[in-house]
Amino acid sequence: MNQNTEKLVQLLRSNRRMDGSILAAYCRVTSKYGDNDDAAALFRVFAEQPSDYRRTMLLDPIMRCGDLALAEEIGYFCFEHGMLKEDMPSELFHVLGYMGYEKYTGYMVDCIGANDYDLSQNACLGLLHLPCESYQEQLEKELEKVYGQALFPEFLPALSFKFADEQIIPRLLAWGEQASTDCNAGLVFGISMFGEAQKDQVKRILMKPHWEMYSTGTGSHWWGYMSMQTVGLTFGELVADFKGRSENAGMDKQTMEYELEVLHDLLELKLADDPHPARFSPLNPESVTDLYQKVFQWSSEHNDDSVPGRISSCLGYKHPLLDKYMHLRFKMELGMRQELELQALTKHG
Repeated sequence: MNQNTEKLVQLLRSNRRMDGSILAAYCRVTSKYGDNDDAAALFRVFAEQPSDYRRTMLLDPIMRCGDLALAEEIGYFCFEHGMLKEDMPSELFHVLGYMGYEKYTGYMVDCIGANDYDLSQNACLGLLHLPCESYQEQLEKELEKVYGQALFPEFLPALSFKFADEQIIPRLLAWGEQASTDCNAGLVFGISMFGEAQKDQVKRILMKPHWEMYSTGTGSHWWGYMSMQTVGLTFGELVADFKGRSENAGMDKQTMEYELEVLHDLLELKLADDPHPARFSPLNPESVTDLYQKVFQWSSEHNDDSVPGRISSCLGYKHPLLDKYMHLRFKMELGMRQELELQALTKHG
């Protein structure tokens, strides 16, 4: 068990009042650098008080660092008569699926349509990782039951790749045009599950106002960023595309403002470095230093073609987006320092 995990265990067992952001930071480090010993130790702490929301945070490093033997132990402790025990969090579905534990696959499928948002979401996220050949017909029927509705089990469309091929994509896109923005995260994520061939589709969704892929309280922008990674869409491509169209095509003010909001909020998620919910997804490889240059650097001392420069010249030097990008610049400067320090530490062992 590493020192970070030991400290996390001590903090939780001390019952000290602790802000969730601090615990989340400890969990994130163990998720990145821990192993099965760390996962097993954290599961023991979780099992002491499984209904404590703070201990539910331990499930992320547990699922990312644990092995199948631990998954079996989790299943034995948290399930009874083939069902999740009453005091257990639904995140356990995601945990066991991510770890490749198949025993409760059928139960997860049955929970997709439950009148419980968290239960349905975590069942879908768990099923992303599990073989579903025996449940293809059931999954397809569940989707057809709600197809076209504004509100539906939000992450059910993320399972489309389990029972359909790419021919379903136009239907998912059409659905997104009429779905509530409270429910479209699963649609963009589901389209991304078909892989790199859907890169252009995801890019269009991100920049299409109807989808509201910025931070409005729906969380769709977070799933938009995760979808970017699944299809291999980079920020370099987004920035270059924005600069090209805003310079050459005479982008209207409303469109420019929307795309700048989306780009800003997605870049903030890049800096947050949240782990991906799908074990098999590639991760965004771009360095913060490279992105800083693409967003803020001038191409020459006489030509401010940076993103803030484009805001100033097209929208005015008092536009509120300038302040947002100045705050982002400060965050990216901190991110660069952390990135370079980590590179130095890694190089010198």
